[in-house]
Amino acid sequence: MRRILTALTWAAAAAALTLLFATVLLPRLTGWVPLTVLSGSMEPSIPAGSMIAVEPLHGEEGLRQIDVGDVVTFMPWPDDPTLVTHRVHSLGATVDGETVLTTQGDANDSVDPEPVGAPQLRGKVRYHVPYAGSLSTVLNTDQKRTGLTVVAAGLFGYAGWQVLSAARARRAAKRE
Repeated sequence: MRRILTALTWAAAAAALTLLFATVLLPRLTGWVPLTVLSGSMEPSIPAGSMIAVEPLHGEEGLRQIDVGDVVTFMPWPDDPTLVTHRVHSLGATVDGETVLTTQGDANDSVDPEPVGAPQLRGKVRYHVPYAGSLSTVLNTDQKRTGLTVVAAGLFGYAGWQVLSAARARRAAKRE
């Protein structure tokens, strides 16, 4: 029974560390932006409530890094902070020669009505973590910080307990 409990504890710790790495550390280390998907327009590939990590891309140079099939985050209307995340359906150009993207949500029947130009592009989605965005939306910044501190303290405490237990077991084995 103790081995099963230990295995479950290690599995839970590994899952927590993986989630922490994917949702906090990797985006911070790479400069990617974590965002929460609020609608179902990208289902089933990216469910509502997922956290996405977006690599910032800007301007014409950013548009040149996009291919058909990539998932991008953009402002559908210039100067409106609302963000949309959809898949690139096709690449094109305006009469002025500027590159534009035609996008479409995976769950939508038709392409988005307006093309996406360089000023609207915010970035390319690198990965998503299902349900992690829902948790992020429910918690405020202080709750997230407190939760992160509690999880880190718990993991360090557990690691210390494991080290002390192993040291005690070695001393007991030497005595025998």
